[in-house]
Amino acid sequence: MDTNINNKMESGEALAENKLIILYLMHRVNCTLSNLQILKLLYDFEGFNYYYFQHILSDLVEKKYIMSYKQNEEWLYEITALGTEVLELTGNMLPGIVKHKLNVLTQDLLDNVKNELIVSAEYIPEEHDTYTTKCRLSEPQRTIFELNILCNSQSEAKKIAECWKANANKYYSDIIKMFEE
Repeated sequence: MDTNINNKMESGEALAENKLIILYLMHRVNCTLSNLQILKLLYDFEGFNYYYFQHILSDLVEKKYIMSYKQNEEWLYEITALGTEVLELTGNMLPGIVKHKLNVLTQDLLDNVKNELIVSAEYIPEEHDTYTTKCRLSEPQRTIFELNILCNSQSEAKKIAECWKANANKYYSDIIKMFEE
């Protein structure tokens, strides 16, 4: 029976540590991350699998340590003030070696995540068989550029959306150059 109690205590400790790991990670990157980006950062970290990670993340959101919102059909997450406060109060429970490993794991990925641009385009039906095509270029935490184009048909709207997705960086550069002249 002592073994069973020890296993429950160890699993409770492991769960608490894994919650702190996610809070520490979110605090360290200090930007909004998608579910997949967080999972990628924890991929090489021992003890995390997809389902366990989802359970922990939803618990942190439920307790308001991490906030979540949907943008462009993707759920995004960031640490809240309450989450930062909890981390400051309990972060010393996270072993130094774990913090070091997280720092090493996140350093290279941190630059890529912060500089990752999200290209999106969608077309929305309007009145009189017209469509608005919304072309966006954004970072995980903000929209950098958005262009709304009124189109006379669904096929025109779809073609513009596809072209934007394929050539957004070029089009964006060309538009910026127009304003520099």
